[in-house]
Amino acid sequence: MRAVVLVAALALILLMRQSLAGAEHLGGVLVWWNVVILLAFLAFNSLSGLTVAGILLLALVSLFLTGQRPSSADMQVLLAGLFSAVNVTALGFLTMRFIEQHLMLHEETTDQLAAARKDALTGVLGRAALEEELRRTIQHARKTATPLSVIVTDIDHFKRVNDEFGHGAGDDVLRSFAKRLRRNVGGSGGVVGRWGGEEFVVVLPGLARPDALVMAERLRQEVFHAPVASHQITASFGVASFRSAADDLDTLFGRADARLYEAKNAGRNAVRG
Repeated sequence: MRAVVLVAALALILLMRQSLAGAEHLGGVLVWWNVVILLAFLAFNSLSGLTVAGILLLALVSLFLTGQRPSSADMQVLLAGLFSAVNVTALGFLTMRFIEQHLMLHEETTDQLAAARKDALTGVLGRAALEEELRRTIQHARKTATPLSVIVTDIDHFKRVNDEFGHGAGDDVLRSFAKRLRRNVGGSGGVVGRWGGEEFVVVLPGLARPDALVMAERLRQEVFHAPVASHQITASFGVASFRSAADDLDTLFGRADARLYEAKNAGRNAVRG
């Protein structure tokens, strides 16, 4: 569209040179002049649109000053056209600036809301956003009778990392652990969030309990067989699946959390569901 506007602007300048001989013809050209100015603001941003409009206005004034002396009727048409073009330019610029500032504010607000939903340390969903996601997916599973599973996982002996290597190392482990969870469940449409401390939750819409158990075991092995942030750690996993319309956030999460503690009591580095 930008190329079309530029071509139209050039064509209008050439047409203006040919139209100075007749006021009636000139008036029609000036109407299209304003149309091209408005299109310039729509095709470009406010500053670029103002530049195109300014070039057109300068061309109009230049043709007026360098052409043969216009008749009285032509003079009235030219002055009216110039006045109209200036007003259209000002209106177009102010309107586009308002739209741009509104869009910028909307983007900033959207970014702030997105950032507020995330856990500041790990970049996954924070507790509040995670609870909201769980409620939403539970409601969807209830309405559509589709599978839904939840994995609650906890880094084994995480306190030792903080005690032996410092909280900075512990933060690195949390970040890397969250990244590894997200990388492995992203393809299944899963969502990862941090419940608090070293405890994370994986929400798996569309996955029934057998598939969720397979996913949890894959995550366990992924953590066990490769160091996390240069530290050899393990994690325990508890799995629960949506059963009936009576299930809600508390019952579903509660069952997964109970299975997690079964895995802890079984010696850690285990999956229970």
